[in-house]
Amino acid sequence: MTSLIAATATGVVLLALLAGGAAHLSRPAALPDALTAHRLLPRRAVLPAARAVTAAECLLAVACAAALLAGHRAGLAAVLGAAALVFACYALYTGYALAAGRGGPCGCSRSDVPLSSWVAGRAWAFAGLAAVGAALAAQRGDPPGGPAEWTTAALAAVTLAALLWVLPAAMARPVPPARAPAGPVPAVEGGR
Repeated sequence: MTSLIAATATGVVLLALLAGGAAHLSRPAALPDALTAHRLLPRRAVLPAARAVTAAECLLAVACAAALLAGHRAGLAAVLGAAALVFACYALYTGYALAAGRGGPCGCSRSDVPLSSWVAGRAWAFAGLAAVGAALAAQRGDPPGGPAEWTTAALAAVTLAALLWVLPAAMARPVPPARAPAGPVPAVEGGR
């Protein structure tokens, strides 16, 4: 059971890093625009911070995949530990931005998800999964045994990663449409 949890946690973290890195690479202006909207960093630090975040996610995703393919448990534990720190930093940044009354898009995906406690919660969930994965990868133990366990872990990781990834967008409160004024509607020229 421990191996299934470790494989699932590792898969979720890998997928989150891949999704985040791909989103930042495919929309390179989204993260700098979001950081600018938050007004927490000096203007000249926005672009380097956005590039550092993108590089960290991409490099951690590649390192995680390489450690998995090589079967290098210590390397995997180190990568997952680093990912836990990155995700914890995201959660702390979001929490601070919200506490300071700052808003705007989160900048974490291709969609314009507003900064919210759901974004922070998702980052804490990814940080927790990465920490669990790191702790379990560092222990002696067998990987999932057989195709059924690997398939179960892969399906669980994809499902959990997808649910966590869309959670902030799903929980965003849309702005209600403007109400039409009460009363009779004036006639339009040429109309009835």
